[in-house]
Amino acid sequence: MKKTMDITLLELVKLLKKKEFLLGMIMVLVMGGGMTYSAYAFPDSFGVQNVIAFFGNFSSILIMFLSAKSLGEEFDLKTVTFVFTSRSSRIQIIMAKIMSLALVSILIGLCGGILYDAALIICKQPWTASVLLGIIGKEILIYMIYGFGIAATAMMITCFHNTTITPFIYLIVLCWVMPSVLQMIGEKIVALEKVMDYVLFCISDEFLLYQVWGIKNIAVFIVTGVIFSMIGVTALQKKDL
Repeated sequence: MKKTMDITLLELVKLLKKKEFLLGMIMVLVMGGGMTYSAYAFPDSFGVQNVIAFFGNFSSILIMFLSAKSLGEEFDLKTVTFVFTSRSSRIQIIMAKIMSLALVSILIGLCGGILYDAALIICKQPWTASVLLGIIGKEILIYMIYGFGIAATAMMITCFHNTTITPFIYLIVLCWVMPSVLQMIGEKIVALEKVMDYVLFCISDEFLLYQVWGIKNIAVFIVTGVIFSMIGVTALQKKDL
């Protein structure tokens, strides 16, 4: 466990130093700041609650990209053999990558919570110190769980498609396109609509953008993340690197 945590910290530092992360965070914060201004300038048509929704929309792209790149770049840069023939086991490395992405998502969630708090204050909405702290804590939890689920999905896909771009495209399609398609089909098939409530990709927007984070949604993300992690590790164990 200690070795896994050590690798996680190394992966976290590597992620934080990536120019993609730094540029992505700047863009997300700039756009989030724009949404905060819109909430202040147009309170009747753009409520404060939309700030965190739009921030989540931009942040989800960043989390998906970082998740796809975490393992995918090892294949792209031909460093995968060196990484997975070290003293650490393949499962330790995969779990460390997933955990580091969850930690990065916590940082993104922290920024989102602070931005939402700022929007409440700027727009002169009722607030107390406990409410502001509660919002930050909620965002940290939501983003950590979301990051874990997306990272586990990206790792699994990357273990089958040894690149960065393919898992990223898969994540975009699964989280953005597939729910709409299934929703249209679900209007005619009631059973499918009920099943969608237990599919990670179908509740991802509901979870991150609209902050619907009950026990069921949390369980779907965690259970799916664990299953996908196991599938990815199993596939990687059989792969000749």
